[in-house]
Amino acid sequence: MPRRVLYLAWAPFFSGAERALLLTLQTLDPSRYEPCVLAGTEGEFAEQVRALGIPCQIADLRPFDVRHPLVSTQSIGAVLRAARRSNASVVHSNEVPSFQPGGYAARILRIPSVTHVRFFDRNEGYRWFLRSKFSSALFVSENLMTSAIAEAPELFSGRSSVLYDAVEPRPHWTDDERRQARRALGLPVDRTIVALTGQIAEVKGIWDFVDAAHILASRGPEPHFAVLGDDLKTAGALRRAMQERVTALGLDGRFTFLGFRKDAPAIVQAFDVIAVPSHVEPLGNATLEAMAAGRPVVGSRVGGIPEMIVDGRTGTLVPPSNPSALAAALERIVNDADLRERMSRHARARAAEQFGFAPHGARLQTQYDALCASAGSHQTAVEVA
Repeated sequence: MPRRVLYLAWAPFFSGAERALLLTLQTLDPSRYEPCVLAGTEGEFAEQVRALGIPCQIADLRPFDVRHPLVSTQSIGAVLRAARRSNASVVHSNEVPSFQPGGYAARILRIPSVTHVRFFDRNEGYRWFLRSKFSSALFVSENLMTSAIAEAPELFSGRSSVLYDAVEPRPHWTDDERRQARRALGLPVDRTIVALTGQIAEVKGIWDFVDAAHILASRGPEPHFAVLGDDLKTAGALRRAMQERVTALGLDGRFTFLGFRKDAPAIVQAFDVIAVPSHVEPLGNATLEAMAAGRPVVGSRVGGIPEMIVDGRTGTLVPPSNPSALAAALERIVNDADLRERMSRHARARAAEQFGFAPHGARLQTQYDALCASAGSHQTAVEVA
């Protein structure tokens, strides 16, 4: 009989963390582990979970607040009730901020608790959010895990491992399918297209992308630029500012803003090259989705990006906050169709081998197996005593 895992997700808006969990849910072997979800907010994430046929309830997930102790206690109670209803064997928080109520509930139930660590924090932040104590911490990159252990060794040493996010495999489009997709999206059919994909945020290097586009536009008619994604955190304010900047530079005819789309990972093949000029990036779904679509990536040499891109083989790494270097790397790939083709093949293969559903699911479920076995041994020892 499969064990059940209760996943906790704060999900204040739909971003990379929520997308990553949606994919993780699909990697589980249903004969071994069944998922159920407790989300902190009703919205896009909860809708997509339910569309997968996975139970998803809503509860106010928040850490302890001395000003509102009753609300904090209610959060723990909500997790307790959900875990008992589902007969959960593991409580798994999708991010550090939502861990506290799940950690306390797991301690009461004497079952393992897992926290995903997706962003860097300082020692005091980690200690506060993880004060309810976890059984295992899963980091999305080696870079992030190394930084966290150095920052808070008393918390993470000996209880941490890396679990790269999963990426959904994508069938290869024919040339005709690609042309049809471009027409449907309002993109030029016969141009080389460089795209920025994912959440629009300043830490994603959006201004570097616009400045690099300005540099390339001054050199010739190629490429065209696309922006796939939006600033959902502030209802599109940053995206509008980006559009205003494009207009001010006289680049309206060279840019297409496609907005937020649920099918974003499926349409990445409409582009030729993906830019990921992030200033901070623990891992980055945009890079993984580009690789799965067989698209070379020009990414910043920061965080977990170098753990995905093999420089010169699946894409190119450039210094962060350097529009000139970004423009030069994009120009080289845009102007060399043979290089694009080689990088595309290698990117697709690497995505499947290292970040596909099978390796991700196998690694995660091996973690669960070990935690459940350890919990079972501890429970037996307590009962005998």
